Amino acid sequence: MESLRDLGLSSYEDRAYRGLLALGTGTAADAAAESDVPKGRIYDALGGLESRGLVRVQGDREPKRYAPVEPAVAVDRLVEAKRRELERRIETYESGKRELIDRLADAETADDRFWTAAVGADDSLDLLFERIDAASESLVVVATEVSSQFEVDREGPVLLDRLLSAIRRGVDVSVLLSPAMFDDALVAIDEDHAVLAMAQGAFALRVTDDVYGNFYLIDGEEVCLEVSDPLAPDRLFGMLDLRDRGFATRVSDGFADAWESADVVEEV
Repeated sequence: MESLRDLGLSSYEDRAYRGLLALGTGTAADAAAESDVPKGRIYDALGGLESRGLVRVQGDREPKRYAPVEPAVAVDRLVEAKRRELERRIETYESGKRELIDRLADAETADDRFWTAAVGADDSLDLLFERIDAASESLVVVATEVSSQFEVDREGPVLLDRLLSAIRRGVDVSVLLSPAMFDDALVAIDEDHAVLAMAQGAFALRVTDDVYGNFYLIDGEEVCLEVSDPLAPDRLFGMLDLRDRGFATRVSDGFADAWESADVVEEV
């Protein structure tokens, strides 16, 4: 910060305070002369400083005399006032965000076909987590293999935390794994996390050999597909996100068939 204006003071208030620091104490006329604040504005500036607790006023004689509080006290008081102001603004934003989300959702068009893609492991994870965080009703995770670029013991717990956050938002989460992925997940995810997930009523886990590849079905209308590198199938090329209800319905139907015949996991 370069000046007290960064903490909310006007230019005249800042100059008046600095002028009083140079004087020690002084009248309004003294402060105006020292700070080069116009005489017609000095009383407003001193009044603003007084309301913020940055000057003390000796009013038992005329003309009044003003003395600045110490700089450390002045800055602390301004920072605390700014903190309270920001907290109030955050509360206002938090209280209004649900209404804004609903209004924006109402503006969505019926024909919302769209696709996007991310290339590389890091960008693919960012895209996946973004779409998981956007889920509002249901989330299906199908995983049969893991890219050699990912560390299961690192990404696995992060993914599970995202799923638990979705459950807390009221999203139903269904996870279908291959036996190999299930074994890897048990090693990567600590027991407390696993037990917490299994205890959620909106979380279901099954294991099957009847699926291939990794994909994520979001709210029954959006699909994230992991795309393998054609020259190195064990490496992830990218993530393709398709928002197409027709395609999502086909994926959902195929998932439902595999889900019905899969083995239910009730505890870990």
